[in-house]
Amino acid sequence: MDHKKVITTLLSSVLLISSSGGTILAAANPASAGKNASSSANNPAANKKKAAANKVVHTLANVPPVKVTARSTVTLTDVNILSQNDGNTVTYTLTYKNNDSKPMMMLDYWSKVKTSGGTSFSPKLIAKDQEKKSVSPGSTVDLTYVMKVGREVKLSDLNFLIVKWDFSKPNYESTIGKFVVPASYSITTPVGKTKTVRLSDSAVKVKVSGIKVYPGENKKQYVKIGVNLNNISYKLLDNPNVKWILRAPGGTNYPLTPDKDSTGISIQAQANKTLSLMASLPTALKLEKSELLLVEEQGEEKTALPIAALQLPEASQTNVNTEANQPNLISIDGQTVSTLLESARVRAEDEEYELTMQWVLKNQGKKEVKIPKYALEIRTEDGTSYPIETKALDDLKLKPGSTKTIKLTSTLQGDGDTSKIKFVVMTPASSDESKEGTGTGASTGAAGFQFSYPVGIYAIPESVTSGDGLTTETVIKNSKGTFGVSVGSLQRLPWMDSDIIAAKVTIRNASTKTVQLPELEAMFTIDSARIDGDTKLIRTQGGKLVGPGMVTEAYLLTKIPSELNMGRLELTLLEKVSETETNDWITLNTSGLIQPLAYVAEGKSFTQGTSEKETELGVRRTFVYPGSSSDIVYTEFEMTNKSLRQNGLGKLVGYYKTADGMYYKAEAKQANRVPGPGQKSIVTFWAKVPKSVKTLSDMRLIVGEGVADNKFVTGEGDATAYVNATSFEIQPKSLPVLSSLNDIDLYPFKFSGANIRAYLTGGTSVQFEMIYSLTQEEAVDSGESGHKYILSVTDGSGKVFDKELALATDLKTGINQTLTWSIDDMVFDKIRGGSYRVALYDVFEGQRIRLAEQGYSYDTTKLPKEEPIFPEEGSNNNNNNNNSNSNR
Repeated sequence: MDHKKVITTLLSSVLLISSSGGTILAAANPASAGKNASSSANNPAANKKKAAANKVVHTLANVPPVKVTARSTVTLTDVNILSQNDGNTVTYTLTYKNNDSKPMMMLDYWSKVKTSGGTSFSPKLIAKDQEKKSVSPGSTVDLTYVMKVGREVKLSDLNFLIVKWDFSKPNYESTIGKFVVPASYSITTPVGKTKTVRLSDSAVKVKVSGIKVYPGENKKQYVKIGVNLNNISYKLLDNPNVKWILRAPGGTNYPLTPDKDSTGISIQAQANKTLSLMASLPTALKLEKSELLLVEEQGEEKTALPIAALQLPEASQTNVNTEANQPNLISIDGQTVSTLLESARVRAEDEEYELTMQWVLKNQGKKEVKIPKYALEIRTEDGTSYPIETKALDDLKLKPGSTKTIKLTSTLQGDGDTSKIKFVVMTPASSDESKEGTGTGASTGAAGFQFSYPVGIYAIPESVTSGDGLTTETVIKNSKGTFGVSVGSLQRLPWMDSDIIAAKVTIRNASTKTVQLPELEAMFTIDSARIDGDTKLIRTQGGKLVGPGMVTEAYLLTKIPSELNMGRLELTLLEKVSETETNDWITLNTSGLIQPLAYVAEGKSFTQGTSEKETELGVRRTFVYPGSSSDIVYTEFEMTNKSLRQNGLGKLVGYYKTADGMYYKAEAKQANRVPGPGQKSIVTFWAKVPKSVKTLSDMRLIVGEGVADNKFVTGEGDATAYVNATSFEIQPKSLPVLSSLNDIDLYPFKFSGANIRAYLTGGTSVQFEMIYSLTQEEAVDSGESGHKYILSVTDGSGKVFDKELALATDLKTGINQTLTWSIDDMVFDKIRGGSYRVALYDVFEGQRIRLAEQGYSYDTTKLPKEEPIFPEEGSNNNNNNNNSNSNR
C-alpha cells in the first residue's frame, strides 16, 4: 500500500533491534533456495494466475510450511507493515514446530529477506525473542523479526528465506526454503472479524466492537472506537506497551488515546476487556474505510512494531439532544444504558436558585457495565457552565436490568427559569498527548491535549413544588399510590452540647386500596444549608402496609448546634431504592417555628398513643440526695399500660431543666420487660446538680422516647437521640426522717422493721435480730434501682456500725421475716446494759439520705447467770425492756 502521509513522532525514528546472531548474518551471503523449497514458490506464473482467480485473503494458512528436518517444520504465521517517515517497517513471525525427539537449537537456523529483484534485507529478532535459544521436542516457538524497507516495497515483493548452517558450502550456509506472501493477501482484518496477535508473548484476540462520532466545538468531532481484547493464553497479560492509531483512507495517521478506564491493560488468562479509544479529528475528515492500527513498542529504544490492522465499520453519528421526560440511550462497553432526567425541583432565594434533579440510569444490556465517571454540568443559553459534583459515579457498576437513581444539586444564578438551561453529561476528560497527524510527522505535545465530549444534553423537566407541611397536607401520587403528607409536630430538644430537631410526619393513604410504603429516609435543609450528616427516620409501625384512609407516622430527626438560630426549615422524605441511592419522595416546607413541648403539671398524668397502644405517663415523686459539692435530683416516673395488649414505651430519655434554662442530662434506670394490660412500670431518672444551683424549685423533667439505628430502643442498648418529648413539672423535696422503722416507703416496696433486739453476750460480740415485713403493694416492673440500704447502729458511746442490706437477697419479701447478724467489737466488752439507736439510710450513687431512726435498749437475757447484772442508774430494771415496741 502506498501511504502518502505518516504517523507523528510516536512512530517516527524507529531503530532496529540487534539480535544474538546479527554479526554472523551480516557476514553471511544469501544463498539460493535449497532442494526442500516449495515447488509452488518456484512457479511465479502459477502463483500469479491463482492470485488473480481468488478474492482478497486475510490469512497465511495456505502458505506451505518449510521443513527444517525430516519431521520438524517452520511456518510463516504473521506479517505486518507500517508506513513511517523514513520508510516502511515490516514484521513477520516464524513458528518453529519440533516433531523430533531432541531439542532444536535456534542458533542453527535464521532468516533472510530478499526481493524478487535481488535486494537483500537483514531482519533482526525483536528484543523479547532474542533469548529463545531452542525448541523442546513436541513444542513450538514463535520468533518475530523486524526490518526497514523502502516506502515503495510491498509485502508480495518479498521472499522470506529460511537459512541453516552448511559447512559444505563456500559461505557455510544453505537456504532450505522460503515463503512468499500472496499478492491477494491483505494484512487488514475485515469488519466484524477477529485478529489473533501476540502481545507480551500472550495470544490475544482483537476485535473492533464499533465506532461512534460525537459532536464537538471549533470544527472538531470526537471519535470513539470500542476494541475488545480476549486473552486466550494461559497467563496474565499485564500492560503491554501498545499504541493505537486511526489511519484515514488517505493514509494520514491519527493517534488514539484510551479513556480513563482503558489506560491500563491487565487481563487475566481467558478473560476479556473492552477499551474505549478516543481521538479529536477535523469535522471535514471522512471516516469511510478507515483502519485501526495496533503497534507495540519493543526494547529500550522503543522500536515501533506493527501488530495488526483492522478495518473500521461505518461510523454512527450520535444525536445527544434529549427532550424533557424522554430517555437517552448511551452505549457503554457494547451494552445499552438508558438514562432519564426524571424530575427537578427549584428553590429560589434572592438572585440565585438551587436546582435538585434525579438522573436515572438503567442497564438494558445483558452484561454488567461500569459507568464512567462522567463530568456533569448545567449549561445556560449563553454557554455558561455550572459543574455538578457527585460521588455517585465513583466505581458505579450496573448489573443487567438494574437501575441507579442519582440525585444532583446545583446552585445557579438567575430567576429559576429551567427552560433556559440544559443538563449536560460529558465523558471523563482524556489526554491526547500528540497533535493531529499531518503526513510529515508531528512533535509530541509537551502539555498534552485534554478533550471531553457530550453523551447527553437533556432538557429540564417541569419543576415540582410543595406546600407548607405544618399547615396543609400535601398530596402526592407515585407508583406506590396516593398519599397525603403533613408535619404533625416539630420539636427542638436538648442533647449533650447540641440540639435535636425532631419532626413527626403523618402519612395518610389517600387511595381506596391498601398500599405499601417504600423504604424512606430523611433529609433536612435549614435555610440554604443541607444537613448531610446525622439524619434519621424512625417509623412508629413495623409494617409497611397502610389500608385505605389509614394514617401512619414517622419521626425525622437530626442534630444541630445548640446556638444555631433557624429560619426556614425543609423536611425531605427520600425513597431508598438501594443501599447507596435514593429518590426524592416529597419535600415539606416549614417556617422553622419550633412548637412548645406539651406541659404536664405536678400531680397530673399524660396519655399518649392511639387507643390500641395507649400509655399513661406521670411523675410519682422527686426528692434530693444532698452531697458535699453536688446534689442528686431523683425522680420516680410511672408508665401505665392502658391498652388491651402487652404494650409500653421503649427506653426513655430525660433531661432536667431549671427555671433559668439550664439542662442536665438525666440517667435512667428502666425495666426491660414490656408491661401487660393494666400493669405499671417504673423509670427512675437522676442527675447531679452543682451546689451552685441555689434553687431546685420549678424544675421540668423533659421525657422522650429513645431511638438509635433508625428505630426505637427497647431492652438493652443506649439511645443516641429521642423524639416525642413531653415536659413534666417537678418540685424536688427533701424527705422527712421518720421516728420509727415502720411503714417506710422503698417504692415499689413497703418496709417495716421496728422489731429489733440486740442481745449482750458478756463479751465483745452483740447479736442482732430483726423481725420485718417487706411487701410490694402494686404490680410494678422496675429495673435495677441502684439503691443500697444501710442499717446503722450507734451504741451509747457514739460508735457507729453499718450493715448493708440488699432487697430480694438480704431482705426477702414477706410478712414476719427474720434477719440476724452480729457485731464484734471491744466497745461491747463488759457492757451489761444500756441503749443504742438504729437508723435506716438510702444510699444512691454514693450519696445518702436518712429515712428513719429509732432508739432501743440492749437485751440482757443472754448474759451469763454467774455474772450479776447491775442496771444503770435510771433503768427500770426490766430485762425485757425494748422500748415497749416488741410484738414478740
